[in-house]
Amino acid sequence: MNRRRSYESHNHRRRKKRRSGPDFGKLYREKKNSRLPGFLLVLILSVAVGFGTYALADYNLSRKESGEEQVTPTVTGTPQATLTPTPVLAQTTPEPPRYPDGFMSDFTDTRVWTDAKGIYVNTAFLGKGNYATLDDLIELLDTTELNAMVIDVKDDTGNILFNSENPLVNEMGAEVAYIADLPEFIAKLKEHNIYCIARVVAFKDQVATRKRPEMAVRNQNGTVFVDADGERWLNPYSEEAWEYLVGIAKEAANAGFDEINFDYLRTSSSAALASADFGDIPEGMTRVDAITAFVKYACQELKPMGIFVSGDVFATIINSTGDGERIGQSYVGLSRYLDYICPMAYPSHYNFGYGGLSYPDKKPFQLMLMEMNASVKKLSVIEEGEHRAVVRPWLQDFTASYLGTGRYLEYGPQEIRAQISATYSAGYEGWLLWNAGMYYTKGGLLRDKDY
Repeated sequence: MNRRRSYESHNHRRRKKRRSGPDFGKLYREKKNSRLPGFLLVLILSVAVGFGTYALADYNLSRKESGEEQVTPTVTGTPQATLTPTPVLAQTTPEPPRYPDGFMSDFTDTRVWTDAKGIYVNTAFLGKGNYATLDDLIELLDTTELNAMVIDVKDDTGNILFNSENPLVNEMGAEVAYIADLPEFIAKLKEHNIYCIARVVAFKDQVATRKRPEMAVRNQNGTVFVDADGERWLNPYSEEAWEYLVGIAKEAANAGFDEINFDYLRTSSSAALASADFGDIPEGMTRVDAITAFVKYACQELKPMGIFVSGDVFATIINSTGDGERIGQSYVGLSRYLDYICPMAYPSHYNFGYGGLSYPDKKPFQLMLMEMNASVKKLSVIEEGEHRAVVRPWLQDFTASYLGTGRYLEYGPQEIRAQISATYSAGYEGWLLWNAGMYYTKGGLLRDKDY
């Protein structure tokens, strides 16, 4: 099944990196009769440049690790001036990557990869009141560099937002069909060459945990666990919960989505979870093990359908092992299976003083570059040829006035472009913008679709 349009391939990115320096072999072939001193001069210059680049990279990494604030390139001029267009080359099929422990060894990947530059679509509010309509958002994508939408199909409460034929969804009464005809909805987006990502909120779920408490995290007395925020959570150790979530994802895939994005791919962060009842679990199996096992199961079920699988994670787990263990997220572990890993690196979500930044929200370029550089280093433990998720961060397109006077910035075109530029500076090429109200900053985006 290959119903997808052609997008820039993952393999193209790899080839582009290999072409980033001069081809001295080609130079030699074209100039076989060159005199020896000329060759030596080229060799000496290349070695000097290599050592200089290495020394500069090592110096910058040392400054980052010491917590010193990064020097910010001034983001000036129009957004068009901040990015050099990338030429589109012919599609090729990359060498199949190796998954850990022989996982999916029989999977032949014929999917076409893309560098998604997308926005979040709040299905429940689409076209209501003063909120954007679908046509408004399509026009935004038609007139900017944006090429993707992340669309709610299972929301934060557990509602299913399309007409579902899943018996368990119908049994629970979870269907709230804001999208009356999902295939028709997707077909309209495909007419505009939009890469379609289905957002499936995974383990946070008010609906399923009420209707099927045996699938929920529970208290020792058998009642459903409710954290301090009033949230209920599906049990990440429950294979029945896994099947329920993947069943919803399969419906979305069959409707025409290109990718399934699992959000809330974690447990509650509540300390009270330590005394909760997860049922009979294998000895020594941690929350990280459980979440990773679910991702492996989802990938095994979904990738052969021709669908991509991504997952959202807290960006703090890149640097903090403790944070990851508490909520069940391993940045490296999940990256060994997911196609795309999406760290939520919103500057407003970091503690004051983080990384040497007094108020991270006021330093979007420094914060994003610091986190994305940390991501590069973290994932370097995955060897060449082994499967490694493509990193595609969520960026902040909202103003965090709740932080208090003097502690935040009004986020506009410059702040949006600063985050995008930092993402590119770290070597990543895709990104997603988050605004719950769908009020996106067009001025921060490139306008020419023919870049």
